[in-house]
Amino acid sequence: MKRIFSIILLCLAASLWSEQLVAQEQVDASLDSLLNMHISTAGKTDQTINEAPASVSIITSEDIERFGYRTLEEVFQSVRGFYVSNDRNYSYVGVRGFGRPTDYNSRVLLLINGHTTNENMYSSALVGTEFAYNFRSIDRIEIVRGPGSVLYGTGAMFAVVNIITQKGNLIDGVSTAAEVGNFGRKQAMFHLGKETGGGLDFTLSGEWMDEKGADLYFKEFYDPATNFGIARGLDWDKNVGFHGTATYGDFSFQVFHSWRNKGIPTGAWGWNFDDPFTHTVDNLRFIELKYEGSIASDKTLMVRGYYDYYYYFDEGRVGNLIVRDENTGKWGGGEAQFRWDIWEDNRLTAGVEYRNNPQVQYKLWDDSTMYFDRDVPYSTWSLYVQNEYQVLENLKLTLGIRRDEYSTVGSSTTPRAALVFNPFNGSTLKLLYGEAFRAPNFNEVYFETPLSGYKGNTSIQPEKIQTTELIWEQRITKGLFGTAGVYNYRMVGLIDEVLDPVDSLYVFRNKGNVHAIGIELELNARLESGHRAYASYTYQRAKDGDLDTKLTNSPAHALKVGFSVPIGGVLFAAAEIFYESGRLTLHDAKTDGYWLTNVRLSTPTVLDHFKFGLTIRNLFEVAYKTPGGFEHVQDAIIQDGRTLAFRIEAGF
Repeated sequence: MKRIFSIILLCLAASLWSEQLVAQEQVDASLDSLLNMHISTAGKTDQTINEAPASVSIITSEDIERFGYRTLEEVFQSVRGFYVSNDRNYSYVGVRGFGRPTDYNSRVLLLINGHTTNENMYSSALVGTEFAYNFRSIDRIEIVRGPGSVLYGTGAMFAVVNIITQKGNLIDGVSTAAEVGNFGRKQAMFHLGKETGGGLDFTLSGEWMDEKGADLYFKEFYDPATNFGIARGLDWDKNVGFHGTATYGDFSFQVFHSWRNKGIPTGAWGWNFDDPFTHTVDNLRFIELKYEGSIASDKTLMVRGYYDYYYYFDEGRVGNLIVRDENTGKWGGGEAQFRWDIWEDNRLTAGVEYRNNPQVQYKLWDDSTMYFDRDVPYSTWSLYVQNEYQVLENLKLTLGIRRDEYSTVGSSTTPRAALVFNPFNGSTLKLLYGEAFRAPNFNEVYFETPLSGYKGNTSIQPEKIQTTELIWEQRITKGLFGTAGVYNYRMVGLIDEVLDPVDSLYVFRNKGNVHAIGIELELNARLESGHRAYASYTYQRAKDGDLDTKLTNSPAHALKVGFSVPIGGVLFAAAEIFYESGRLTLHDAKTDGYWLTNVRLSTPTVLDHFKFGLTIRNLFEVAYKTPGGFEHVQDAIIQDGRTLAFRIEAGF
């Protein structure tokens, strides 16, 4: 094994001197192609990175292939201002110093081709293996930082992440892949696409994964009755998913299905430790039909309708009892958006959205008793308006406002303002202000049972955030792009989990305020020769505004470096190095800071059809932990050690 690592490191060192081209892999490799790429997430209209009224990162399909990303968790680990953790059940993402343990990513919106996937029970965004998706079918991932509620409503507090899939005419065939790795990992994937002579463009992609998982040791359970703290063969993971699209003229259709079954090795929620019976199931699916076309030379209309479904199930033993949870969520709705170029320098966007949630149901029971069974349907009306005005040739003003009316938790109004100024050629200065909100979800308002140690709270109000940012984006050379930004945000009415000393039950409350400041710096190099690299540094200070104490699960410093280079025309070598400072846990301890190194060797297309890749994550097998939630006995949860994966792809 040491010999393999030495060879890999030698390849990476040698690649720094390589200047040879890999001609067949040069599509969209330059910085120009990235900066001129049209994105739609920041303003629900086509814009470039420099034009967008937000701080934006784009992860391209080439990035995904070069660095071997398989989940959004792996993507976010490399993105400026983001950090991740895993409690051996779900993956979590923190943004700009804010990441509450077990918040299920409810303050980040996740979209697929503009369709919001956050479900209606926990408002969760699935970002790990619970989101079963073939990443080879992705064209790009648009990551828009800051409040996005003006265009997207509840939950868009820290970021909106939009997965844009490849078109069938670009795939023009079928590709399959198989991956094997340590800990019994097996994965199979496919994606196909085509554009017919009649103008129909369609795609279909899917993936299946089965992993036995590592044996894990938790010192908190060191006892002969609990296998001396060793969870053996309990970190297993199985998922399957598919996504299909079809486009004909101005009409588009997409369907999505994701299912995951996961073993739980941590003894969370009071389940018996070292019990192979404990597991959770997640199932998310949706369909959407959309029309978007011009109704006049200066007017565009978008209309879409959708239906979504989410199902969650878990079961485990508590003593001799088998306890089960079941959540069922169903929702559907529609959106109409009108875009009008009133003048050559003025664009107005207005939209209305209605969403009905006919089922939001939670059940908790054991073999003899139903402890909780409640269904709380609700609906939402939303209206938004945004105006983009080109004040001067190099100065654009964006103003927007949105109103959301909930049938259960009242209403919220969120404004937005942005100035985008281009003082010099290749320079962009952005001054941004935005507000966002998150309505309390079913789990926070209604769930209660002494068995799980929880009680409900129907008096919770929406939490809100106000963010101000100043961003400088600079084209330094033909292949080098820099970003520097400072931000300040204040969150009021934070919905958080607390232990009530009166009855020793956990309850969600609007417990206080959060205040944060931060600095984000990044350099991004993309050369036409195929060489690419990035480096970013983030400083973030997030505090409880009432107690003036540091926020838990919030690293102050993060450094990220990655590079990918061609070697001799027959190989790509890539490496990523991450540093993160320690995080405060819920019990006032602190995790250690850590360095991680990931490496990947991959080939361009060989023999006209095949690609090969070897990925090693956590190369030096660093032992590190991230904070757990209230449901864990462990203060911090051990993260993955060294993992290896070998992949072969075939395209026709």
